[in-house]
Amino acid sequence: MIEDDFRKSKSLETLTISEVSVLLNFKNDITTRKWLKNNGIQIHRLSKRNFIYQIDLDLVSDKPYVMGLKRKHPQNWKELYRCIVKDKSLYDLMLFEIDEENSFTPTTKVSINSKRDKKLLNSLLS
Repeated sequence: MIEDDFRKSKSLETLTISEVSVLLNFKNDITTRKWLKNNGIQIHRLSKRNFIYQIDLDLVSDKPYVMGLKRKHPQNWKELYRCIVKDKSLYDLMLFEIDEENSFTPTTKVSINSKRDKKLLNSLLS
């Protein structure tokens, strides 16, 4: 039963700016728009209606908690987060975003063929 709830995604539900204001306890929509912009949450417009996706808000609000889990429990933070997250799509997106921040691997290897190449490489790296 719990596994079925975990698989049901409610992530593409939308929230109006006014609904977000209520959730965040902001007094007006202008403050809410500034907060959304500062946190990288895109405001979408359809007809005359401005909205955001619920998953974007959930991702921003869960991230500090997940980073704390990762610091305190580096070996099993994923399992701990999976136990409390509300749906699988949020879990997957959070893992993608957290891993994206910390893992950079170069995609090309530079080979030096001449002194000129070595000089260019040194100037680029410094």
